[in-house]
Amino acid sequence: MAERFPRLAAAARRLAVHCGFQSRRGRATATVAVAALCALLALLRGQDMNWDLRNYHLHNAWAWLQGRVGLDLAPAQMQSYFAPWLDLPYYLLALHAPAPLAGLLLGLLHGLAFLPAAWVAWRMLEGDARRGWLAPLLALSGLAGAAFLAELGNTMGDASTAPRVLGALALALPEGGRWRGARLAWAGLLLGAAVALKLTNAVYAVALGLAVLAAPGRWTARLWAATRLAAAALAVFALLDGPWLWTLWHTFGNPLFPQFNAWFQAPLAQPVSVADVRWLPSSLGEALLRPLLFTARPHLVSEVGMRQLIWALLYLAALATLAAWPLRRLRACARPATGDAAVARLFTVFFVAGFVLWLALFSIHRYLVVLELLAPLALWGLLQRLLPPRRVGRVAGPAIALSALVALSGWGDWGHAGWRREAFRVERPAGPAPAAVLLVGDQPQAWRLPFLWTDTTYASVGSNFPESAAYADRIRRIAASGAVLAMLSPGESAVPIERRAQRIERLNRWAARLGLDDGDCALMRALARRNRRLDLAPDGGPCRFVAADDAAAALAQADAALMAQAQQILSRYGLALDADGCRDHASWIGDQAFAYRLCPVRGGG
Repeated sequence: MAERFPRLAAAARRLAVHCGFQSRRGRATATVAVAALCALLALLRGQDMNWDLRNYHLHNAWAWLQGRVGLDLAPAQMQSYFAPWLDLPYYLLALHAPAPLAGLLLGLLHGLAFLPAAWVAWRMLEGDARRGWLAPLLALSGLAGAAFLAELGNTMGDASTAPRVLGALALALPEGGRWRGARLAWAGLLLGAAVALKLTNAVYAVALGLAVLAAPGRWTARLWAATRLAAAALAVFALLDGPWLWTLWHTFGNPLFPQFNAWFQAPLAQPVSVADVRWLPSSLGEALLRPLLFTARPHLVSEVGMRQLIWALLYLAALATLAAWPLRRLRACARPATGDAAVARLFTVFFVAGFVLWLALFSIHRYLVVLELLAPLALWGLLQRLLPPRRVGRVAGPAIALSALVALSGWGDWGHAGWRREAFRVERPAGPAPAAVLLVGDQPQAWRLPFLWTDTTYASVGSNFPESAAYADRIRRIAASGAVLAMLSPGESAVPIERRAQRIERLNRWAARLGLDDGDCALMRALARRNRRLDLAPDGGPCRFVAADDAAAALAQADAALMAQAQQILSRYGLALDADGCRDHASWIGDQAFAYRLCPVRGGG
């Protein structure tokens, strides 16, 4: 080929050098291109409105800036007391800049995971003549993972902290079997920051420490490297999260309030260790088969089903590698560990230890973002051990491409709305501010609070917070402090009904613009007959589409259930709703409406 088309071959080589990962220009070009692509995809997805954002991401930043940690009582449920540092930039952007700008910058941030992922692949592929283009391609395949795609451009934090964890791994890889002290310090800085911003990254901190200790070489050198890494990480974690942990300790008696309260016995929470155990394997057999099981059943490890194939392929390749290992040991000649072997062992231990810790502590798919970004590289490495060199690319390439296509074919979505200039809008009732507002139930409502009254006390009742008797007494005292309102929101099951109502209103506006609502409304009647969810309002004015009877009945039933549940929850505190005084109000995230209700509360005196 090169002999027949010398100019074409020379041009291809120049392009590979320019865009490949072996040059600084190539690394910069590739990183900028991937980050820009992620930013564009984030814009196309729309305004983020995931459950966590509506519950605590917006609230926690606002509460910290307003100094409300000791004033309010868990308005964002148990998540009210997560450190707010990761949420502050988004909160400030969302309130003071056009909403699409915040989405674009989140996409850019998430796309930066490409650089450390590609660098790890570059180090793992040392000695391979193809690594100039193969390393960035494997990293790009990692960004096509199910968990990363589902979080692209949103505020949940796993994709936002992934570049830091991967950067720590890249800097912690030894060179020539040795570590550089400065790089280890920077790795610790990134690792400590990742854990401080999102505590679930602790599994990767432990995994990286174990990987450094397990690397080949003298044990004194490994111990020194692990100590330096841990010291830097702990110092940064203490610097970032120390003041927050001290605030919680001083205010409530538990630095991780309300988590691990079985140890700290803070009076406002039950003495239990709060954890989400819904996703953990129910048996050893299920744990051993977990990658195959959650590939076949994505909802086994996530509320949002995220299609993926890479974990099943990794699992099968790992089993085949383990089965072939004794035979390879018999045939191979013993040789001292090289720098390549040190990098491979550190990477392998980090990956395996991270997955095992994830499986034992969480088993929640989105916490696997870091490992999924590295999964194509891990699969390539396993197949290198199994297959002859000339066949690795022929097998691994299609397998990785198929995995990316499976993830891309059905992106998981944690919730998006259409863009508006203002990300959040909340209709605040006229009149004086109430003394307190009780957020009733376990629906995410705290995102509205920054747009309501600043001199009001907010507290949750009947939420996921592990309330103690002292908590209930505190609620009664809050309710006795003056005029109190209860805030209610329809559950997730009612949201599709609300969206249907919004679509019907849009149809009515278009019908009016086109003049279809005058006369006998023949076209509107024909459309209503063809759509079981539509009907026409009774005669008496311009024709209007309305929801069919079944949808209206479902909405009325959901509303009655909402009121009954609120009455039941408030009765635990000796309180009751004044149903006649309830008023509905509007709020929006992007173009998506989220109605809420405020009702006077009786019995606080």
